[in-house]
Amino acid sequence: MNKEFLLEKVQSGNFTQEKLIGWLNAMPSAKSTRKPIKDKVGDVYMHPIFGHPYVLLRKKKNYWICGLITSEPTCTEILEPTQSRFFPDNFFTRVCFTQTVPLGSFMNAYDNQKHLKSITTKLKDIMS
Repeated sequence: MNKEFLLEKVQSGNFTQEKLIGWLNAMPSAKSTRKPIKDKVGDVYMHPIFGHPYVLLRKKKNYWICGLITSEPTCTEILEPTQSRFFPDNFFTRVCFTQTVPLGSFMNAYDNQKHLKSITTKLKDIMS
């Protein structure tokens, strides 16, 4: 559905509130096409296999070190709560992994670089 088609439907006046909501939900979203031009520390993606967001923590020569985020407060692998306005009520886990290219859909940026450095240090200490 595009903008012109939606305007025609609304101007006809022959619709219910449920139909209008359905039409609005069918509109293409600018958010789904938004993706950074260059990947950087703090970018958050939704992992297509894990089903959880992950943060790009550090760039190495040809791969990224990533940290997994969860919203489940009873997860046994919780490291500490997130401190980002875009990801409230979430938790960093002790799970970290590497990947050469970020996979999944871009969600937003983690806006607290100081906290990301702290998380990176804690994960490094755990792995040592």
